[in-house]
Amino acid sequence: MKRILLICLAALWLVPGIAMAHSKLESAVPSQDVSIAASPERIELTFNTKIEKLSNFKVLNAAGEVMDTERAEVNGETMSGAIASVLPNGIYTVKWTIIGADGHSVEGNYTFTVNAPAPTDSPSPSPSHSPEAGADADVNDSTNENGKNTTVAVDKEDANYTPAFIIGAIIAAAALVLFLRRRK
Repeated sequence: MKRILLICLAALWLVPGIAMAHSKLESAVPSQDVSIAASPERIELTFNTKIEKLSNFKVLNAAGEVMDTERAEVNGETMSGAIASVLPNGIYTVKWTIIGADGHSVEGNYTFTVNAPAPTDSPSPSPSHSPEAGADADVNDSTNENGKNTTVAVDKEDANYTPAFIIGAIIAAAALVLFLRRRK
């Protein structure tokens, strides 16, 4: 009898821990609220656990229009995808939906800003202009790397403990019923 009660109590303690272990976004490139000087070539999202292949993301402009991206590639904890065309200056929102290792669907989003310098209209030979553009790209890449580890999680599932409490209450009630039946 005591063994059954101990098993029920152990299950009661384990179930909420499993149910509350939702996946979270740990870092992203470009980072949250960063202003970058050139359109990013890729979006890369890293989570705290492995994610399923059905996970995806989309990039929206300030008007809410979906920007063209390649299909998201999932590799362990990382999801990434190339942006199909150059993003014009503006604020962009990355909306992601993943299925974490715990089987729950988790959604979130964050924003970044593209603030590329305006092209100059002065006629200049292309070869002399290209190295400057390449130099700018290197600076932009290092700027992206500096902000790479920014936390950008927005998790809608964190506050939903109801299923864990319901399961715990059922297990506790079952343990109590078994205990009371055995005493008689």
